[in-house]
Amino acid sequence: MDTDAQLYELFRDHPEWIADMMNSPFPEPAVFRSVTIKKSERRLDGLLIPKNTKKPLTVVEFQLFPSKDIYYRATEERIAVHRLHPNRKVEAIIFFAYRKLDEQPKPWIHVVKAVYLDEQMRILSQRYPEHLLPQLLAPVFEKDDALLEAQAAKVYKKLSSTRHARTLRVIYTSFISSRFKNKSAKEITAMLTSLDITQTRAGREWIAMGKAEGKTLGKAETLLRILQKRLGKISKDSSSQIQHLDYIQLEKLEDRVLDFASTQELGKWLKALK
Repeated sequence: MDTDAQLYELFRDHPEWIADMMNSPFPEPAVFRSVTIKKSERRLDGLLIPKNTKKPLTVVEFQLFPSKDIYYRATEERIAVHRLHPNRKVEAIIFFAYRKLDEQPKPWIHVVKAVYLDEQMRILSQRYPEHLLPQLLAPVFEKDDALLEAQAAKVYKKLSSTRHARTLRVIYTSFISSRFKNKSAKEITAMLTSLDITQTRAGREWIAMGKAEGKTLGKAETLLRILQKRLGKISKDSSSQIQHLDYIQLEKLEDRVLDFASTQELGKWLKALK
């Protein structure tokens, strides 16, 4: 399940939940932003930025799949952020989906903190049964499909009366849809709302948005395959940027896809497109 974009939106609107996952006091007021380190063109998953300059900046990385170099990346990002803010303390934390993903390489485990999301969600839900975060992430971590399906409508209704309700509903719907890939949009909406999707304006709009998103993702994947065949391996940064282009930008890329002579040219074109 690809959740990076949803997690960023989630914690952008609720940075205090980062502190809840860390079991630490929240340095309020603070914001959570996606940050690009220009010197190395490295985009962080997020940076927690307290407005009180005496509080540390926190580099945040979400790791939901195996990675050999996540600690090195987080350490490099911590150093890079410190160079940008030499007068502030900088910390780094990796939120692993599961403990088994953490290889705990030395000495980096002493430089970067690790938190295991599945374990922390259980702790958080036991300590605060009404906390929204464990309920929002249940489609990622709950193993019982029947339980998840039975609770979906209750969670969706609860989200409707919260701050940033629309964003949270979209994120939760995305997680549910990824978990229940065999269900149609109509079935997903029935699960969440007990309504016939085709009989509501919001439902029809959701279907249209889903089709448009699928069309965009399909075009991005096709263009990436063409570029890889022509130019060889595409960098992670370029690949990620292509996957996040909107449909109009993808149309522009499609017009130029045969013009690039190297991955460097592609990277320069993508950078100019920002």
